[in-house]
Amino acid sequence: MTRSSDNDPPLDHIVVLILFVLLLFASPFVFWWLNQGSAWYLPYLLWLLVIVAGAWIYRRHGRHDA
Repeated sequence: MTRSSDNDPPLDHIVVLILFVLLLFASPFVFWWLNQGSAWYLPYLLWLLVIVAGAWIYRRHGRHDA
């Protein structure tokens, strides 16, 4: 069994991010950002939001080797 170090991101932040991704991409909200009137780049902005949130979690709780 591996030991969790203090530098690992807390599991609750990762779970919240995963639940947020499921809410955006596997729920009725998909119909909101896929409709004809929305901008073509909206899915890309949503993925960018997910990537930035993941990077922020990693940066805040990730390894700081320097």
